[in-house]
Amino acid sequence: MKRFTANVLFVHLAVLFAASMAQAADTPNERVIAMYFHRTERCPTCQRMGGYSEEAVKAGFADQIKAGQVAFYDVDFQAPQNARLVKAYRITGPTLIVAKIADNKVTSHRNLEEIWLKVRDKSAFFRYVQENVDALLP
Repeated sequence: MKRFTANVLFVHLAVLFAASMAQAADTPNERVIAMYFHRTERCPTCQRMGGYSEEAVKAGFADQIKAGQVAFYDVDFQAPQNARLVKAYRITGPTLIVAKIADNKVTSHRNLEEIWLKVRDKSAFFRYVQENVDALLP
């Protein structure tokens, strides 16, 4: 079942991110993607978590983003086109998922649920996100 879920997840990831991956034809074999899952309508806290997540990844990994080793995506988990990702990662509310990709397959992922606890402290939030992205880098 895990293999099936991983294959379904990869297919959806490939479609969802095809445009951005096409820009980097020489995308590294191993990379990390961070996906902030949010509702269509967001409260101020959810907007802050999404902004902090994106800023933490882009500020902490600018060189890796340029090299295609790291990417960040906003994903509306209520949008029908994202249903496979929602199911694969068991998304029930706003969260940040950090996934390691190797050979075009998700090999591991982390659900950074503690962003809810750290959203009031920007530096702790950034540290938490960046440590988790860094831990999955090759």
